Amino acid sequence: MRRSISRLSRSSKSERSSTSGDPFAAAPVRGPSPRGPLTRTVSRFSADPDRAHDKKVAGLPIDPAVTAAKLSLRRLRDAVDTTASFYSKYAERKRGAASGNLPLLLPDLAEWSRHEAFCGDEESRRVLHTCAAQLAAIDDLLAAEHAAIGRAAAGLRGEARRLCEEGLDAVCAFELALRDASAASEAATKALRRGVAAGEAAKADGRKAASLKDEKKRQAAQAAAQRAQEKAAAEVSQGEVSLRHAEEELARIASEAQPAALRSAADARQRAEDGPVASAAEGLRDAYGCFALGAARVLRGCQLPSGYCPTAKRKAPKETGARFASYVVQWTLAKRRGKAAAALLDEFAKSGLEALLSPPGEEAALELLAARCESEEAARRLRAVPLAEEAQAEAARGCGQCHSACVALSAACGEFRLLLKEWVASADEYEKREKARRGLAAKRDAAQAEVGKLSAAAEGAGAAGKSGGAAEKARAALEKKRGELARLSGEVADKAAANEAIAADLEAFAAGMAGGGGRSVRRLVCAPLRECVVAYAALCAT
Repeated sequence: MRRSISRLSRSSKSERSSTSGDPFAAAPVRGPSPRGPLTRTVSRFSADPDRAHDKKVAGLPIDPAVTAAKLSLRRLRDAVDTTASFYSKYAERKRGAASGNLPLLLPDLAEWSRHEAFCGDEESRRVLHTCAAQLAAIDDLLAAEHAAIGRAAAGLRGEARRLCEEGLDAVCAFELALRDASAASEAATKALRRGVAAGEAAKADGRKAASLKDEKKRQAAQAAAQRAQEKAAAEVSQGEVSLRHAEEELARIASEAQPAALRSAADARQRAEDGPVASAAEGLRDAYGCFALGAARVLRGCQLPSGYCPTAKRKAPKETGARFASYVVQWTLAKRRGKAAAALLDEFAKSGLEALLSPPGEEAALELLAARCESEEAARRLRAVPLAEEAQAEAARGCGQCHSACVALSAACGEFRLLLKEWVASADEYEKREKARRGLAAKRDAAQAEVGKLSAAAEGAGAAGKSGGAAEKARAALEKKRGELARLSGEVADKAAANEAIAADLEAFAAGMAGGGGRSVRRLVCAPLRECVVAYAALCAT
């Protein structure tokens, strides 16, 4: 038995020397790339439990199969932790461009389409609201997808890790039992050697006592030597019994505990891989699949949120008493909503569409876990989660098309806003001109009243037979005021004609905005919006 233990010790030492460079024996595994999955790390201020355990069993005669099972389970556990953290961080990201979790939403356009000051027709109102509702529906699908990803990560972090720890506990318990039995064997061997050495010393003392000439001293020394020999014999007997028990325990551990530990480790690994690991892979596939199918339904006009009516942050302008105040309110409202939509589109286009639909580095993360699995089925399921090469190429093209459509819609909103700004300025110019016309009209009316007074004065002077100089002076003042009245009347008429021309243009533009021509809401906003939503939904349905 001791020879077999010695052979196990030598093979264990060679195994430890061959695996001393293994990163899982002393340090956690690293992820495949900087943007890939997170790594399992241990704080330098806390003890590494794996290293602490290995330190306890260092130098023991451990079978290489046990060490291999332990290291393999550690690799699987660390890969499970890494993958779970990778998906948890992706699913729990805060919304914003910095995290890459910025879905495409245009609530301002939906609110605009439902506003009483909307400047388009009913068809453009319907298109705007439907497109905005489709984006909101895709956002709901994204939230459901992220929740499903979070559940898959929780399954890895919970049940899969627990099973790995269960297998590791069995192996570690075996190693600690082997450590205790080896320590007991070593202690029994040392006690036996001490007993044998004490017996030899007692015999030497007895021989020395027999050579003493003094009877009393000889008898006392021989008695002491005899007691020492008896004590040493008892220690040798106890040491032999203890050594026999320790060797029996070592034999039991080698024949029973070791196979049981290996079976427990293999069973725990199999249950972890075929259970929560495979289930997590299927959960991820289902999450992505349900999202894609839902996006396809949204693209067809189905699964839209009922009663979608968001509120805008910026309030609508207030109407004044001006002639075209209602148009100014409509166009100013449209400008504000278009500006808000363009800002959201620009931020979305910069955030990166790839990070929105799936975590960057996903393929490397899943390959890391698949490489640690012994179950071919679990590894196959994990490797089947990311898109295939052709689908990745299609998704890349879809990202490019969606980005171009977002940029085009943002540009269209900008041009639409500039056009409305020009016509709001035209309406303001009309009000300034109309104010100036009213001022001239007031002067004209005042001149008309003066003409009446001067005419009456001139007639009165002629009837009274006043001197020729006074009558002439009255007629001259009348003629001058009549000339001023004619001039003012002409200017008022000219300004009125010019103002009416501007008013006609304003009315025509307002009618065109509510129509279906080239300068309508339907053509300027709805058409590029529909193209953007179709490109986005098609990308999500990949």
